[in-house]
Amino acid sequence: MRSGGTLVGRTRRRFSFNEKILGLAILLITAVPFILHQHIVRNEVHHHPYHLPPQTSTVVSRNFGSAKSGGGHVRYSINGEYTYDGDLPSDIGDTGRTLLLTALQKRPIWDKELVPNLEKERCNRYFVYQNYTRNTTTYKGRKRRRIFMGSLIADDSWHTLAAIALETYGIYTAVAFVESNRTQTGVPRKSRFVKGTLDHKLLVESNLFGPETEVVVEHFSHEEKVEGLGIIREHMQRDRILKLWKKAGMTPDDVGILTDADETVSRDFLRAVQSCDLPQFDAVTENCDTPKVAVASMVFEGSPECMTVTRKWMHPDIILGKCIEGIGDDSFKLADDERHRPFAWRKPKFTKKENYTGWSKDKTTYPLWNAADFRRDQGGMKFIFEDVSYLRFRMGHTGFHFHNFFDTTQQLRNKYRTYGHPVPGADNMTISEIHPDLDLFVDCVLNRNVSSNKHKTLTTRLEEFEGRIPIAYTIDGYSLARHKEMGNILLEDELGHDQSWHDIPSRP
Repeated sequence: MRSGGTLVGRTRRRFSFNEKILGLAILLITAVPFILHQHIVRNEVHHHPYHLPPQTSTVVSRNFGSAKSGGGHVRYSINGEYTYDGDLPSDIGDTGRTLLLTALQKRPIWDKELVPNLEKERCNRYFVYQNYTRNTTTYKGRKRRRIFMGSLIADDSWHTLAAIALETYGIYTAVAFVESNRTQTGVPRKSRFVKGTLDHKLLVESNLFGPETEVVVEHFSHEEKVEGLGIIREHMQRDRILKLWKKAGMTPDDVGILTDADETVSRDFLRAVQSCDLPQFDAVTENCDTPKVAVASMVFEGSPECMTVTRKWMHPDIILGKCIEGIGDDSFKLADDERHRPFAWRKPKFTKKENYTGWSKDKTTYPLWNAADFRRDQGGMKFIFEDVSYLRFRMGHTGFHFHNFFDTTQQLRNKYRTYGHPVPGADNMTISEIHPDLDLFVDCVLNRNVSSNKHKTLTTRLEEFEGRIPIAYTIDGYSLARHKEMGNILLEDELGHDQSWHDIPSRP
């Protein structure tokens, strides 16, 4: 302090030049390990050879309109060559346009060449636990297997569709979508991906999934009463996928992935499925006893920045063509009375859980899997994980689930009101009241306390996460911009966010 203009109290000591040099050296010795760790982590996430983001385009001309109105004609180019020249859908937000334009770029398949050393290293990273033993996969030198993907599709956001397309670009031989004119609960809906519409053009005609990938959409209509209600209606639609695979040329040697339109296998694991010595995908030795590989997916709840860290979603599902109804030998197909009802899953005595007690021991192959078996747990499956150092048991994820991604709160309420496990009165509830997953999502996006939620989200920004992230989320600025955009959408919701799932006494 000062008294009468004179400085009193502790006086400052000036350090000599040598002392300053010594102090700087100590600081560097202390800081370098931290800086090096941060560099390694950042390099692993953003510059991993399997996470290279698409080359950024140059906007030649554009007319986006605002984030909530209109689309616009856009021309993009890379090095003077047009990579996209066409319209965009309305109401997908600025970040949606950015992501979709990136996915629509005409570009080479950067990992198309099969490099044995890289394949061997990749295969050594994946393992399955069997009889409490960890078994890793190997690479013995082979051409890549063909993969066919199939999914139901409805009002799914372009944020999820574009992210899936970016992750899988150029890998699938064929992609089959089935769109219904009714929801699972039978509520009529307007078909979205009809030929001649912009949505159909982008999904089917634009090479969104790769220059050589065939994409088809079949429209499903069944107006008669369905025995078994919504879940059977869903499996009837999935059955169409298997038929579309057959039409696209799938054989017993190929591999099928049954998924929802908000899920995807990671690109690295897709390449492992194509190249690694996985017994489930060997058509010579696989007898369909335990043919299914379930993907362990990391869940993103509504926003790229809301990655849950306390659960994994065990889909999509992968099976060899030899074990799929319509692709494998029909002599191993179950009859309708050996299932709970037509299009439904098999009765217990025809499952691995009950050791196939109803199946003839004289048959060399176990029952073929229909679409309902494919999606459900019938006991005959394995979980394959990626070996990672940041988890205690090293069981890293092999896919991604983009849960509750939407472009308006009205779309989200409609989903919970009319699809699987409908919530009565969802139209008049706050988003947080509808479901505990949505409660977590709102708390995460609005930066509220999440301690009372069933699951927890990453406590840091996604860019600081050590593990594998979707290729779409490596695009500079996208993840945080979309997170902010979601916050604005929630804050504008007219029902507000004062009430949550935990405020209703009858709920846990």
